Amino acid sequence: MITLGFTRPASKLKSSVEEAEGLGFKVLAAPSLDIIHGDPSEFARLKGCMGEGTPVVFGSTTAADHCSQEFGDEFKTMMSPCEVIAIGPGTAKCLEEYGVRVDLVPEDHSSYGVLNLISRRYKSGRIVTVRSDSGTDIISKGIKDSGLELEDIAVYKLVAADAGDDMIALLESAGTGKLDWMAFTSPLSASTFFDRMREMYPEDYLDRMKKIRVAAIGRPTADMLSSLGRTPDLIPSKTTFHDLLLEIRDRC
Repeated sequence: MITLGFTRPASKLKSSVEEAEGLGFKVLAAPSLDIIHGDPSEFARLKGCMGEGTPVVFGSTTAADHCSQEFGDEFKTMMSPCEVIAIGPGTAKCLEEYGVRVDLVPEDHSSYGVLNLISRRYKSGRIVTVRSDSGTDIISKGIKDSGLELEDIAVYKLVAADAGDDMIALLESAGTGKLDWMAFTSPLSASTFFDRMREMYPEDYLDRMKKIRVAAIGRPTADMLSSLGRTPDLIPSKTTFHDLLLEIRDRC
């Protein structure tokens, strides 16, 4: 049996563990990040951006969840005149469950895929991005560099979760080679985990991380891991947690 470690936002941890165990993994998991509802001013800015044909990019299911939490039934009505872009099929499904029509999903379900779609489709005007306060700047920088106007709306915040017993057990398992794979699902969760490994094993944390196989859910997370000194062994062809699990299983 493959021993797999990962961190996930607390709200997604239980379902992620169940999904991984259902695919036959022995799982060691811990909450990585706490999710906090965005400031009222951010939702007011979002509401003020809505207009006929306005491109609105949703960067995660969590962004959709927090918009629904804030606006309720008005969320569907607000978004109806806009051109809605979902970063991937999971986000698209979440939006559709809230009654929001999704117009576009990039072939590459990542920030790079969204940016490629935007650069091909829009030559002028304003792009609205709906995301966390801590995401990568790949989309926002690319939009600005292309000469488009950007409205970057942070509808939720990410903060590092407390290092409880589950996190300590996961760090120790990674550090002592008891994991077959460690999977990372966002750049921030990767950098947070490496910071904690450095605290636990200050002299050789990177060497310890090189003794286990590492997977990144997509290119932004892979780029972060490489910048931390650990190039990932696997990046799935599709940027979803389910595909990440499947490709880890198939690799073994």
